[in-house]
Amino acid sequence: MIKFDRKLLIILTLLISSCSSLEVLKQSYKNFSAPPMDESYVVQPGDSIWSISINLNLDAEELIKNNNLKKPYTIYPKQKLTLSGNFLKIHSIQKSQAIKWHHPLGKGSKVAIKEDSWLIFKEPKGQPIHSIHVGKVVVSGPDIPGYGNLVMISHPDGYLSLYAHCDKIFVKQGDDVTKGAMIAHIGNSEAAYPMLRFQLRKNGKPVRAEKLNSLF
Repeated sequence: MIKFDRKLLIILTLLISSCSSLEVLKQSYKNFSAPPMDESYVVQPGDSIWSISINLNLDAEELIKNNNLKKPYTIYPKQKLTLSGNFLKIHSIQKSQAIKWHHPLGKGSKVAIKEDSWLIFKEPKGQPIHSIHVGKVVVSGPDIPGYGNLVMISHPDGYLSLYAHCDKIFVKQGDDVTKGAMIAHIGNSEAAYPMLRFQLRKNGKPVRAEKLNSLF
């Protein structure tokens, strides 16, 4: 009888210990798990699909798809948008190295100033700006505050190029452009001096300026 009690005690001790370990593992998992992120966004006055995608580093195409938006993708203040699951992903840009990009100002331009994910070219007003690759114009004009006259072009494989502070713009929303096509002139709209502020995005995520310099 005593031997039985000891065996039972050992079994019970092991069971209690395993349950305790399981709880510890569960708690540890919770502690190390990333905190949940907002899965929705309430539209503010002046917002557009493209301004939201830029500000939140989202893929605009996924944002459009997830909210079943139809052209011209009109949204309204206080409208609740579902954010894409791609918002949480980290995208690689390794494949971009294989693409033959056209320099936005041509190879003879000055070396750009690197600012996080932007390249800033200080060039004379009126100098031509070129599309870096084939694509479709999705923004043309002063549609997003802070960027002046902006041209935004959607390219294959999830790429998006931004050309900010333009003077004259020669393309309109919906236009198909070829690689190297002249799309605008350098200007100083919403800028202290003439410049081109350029950015490239992959699936909504900005490509770091250090990477950009090596692409052209």
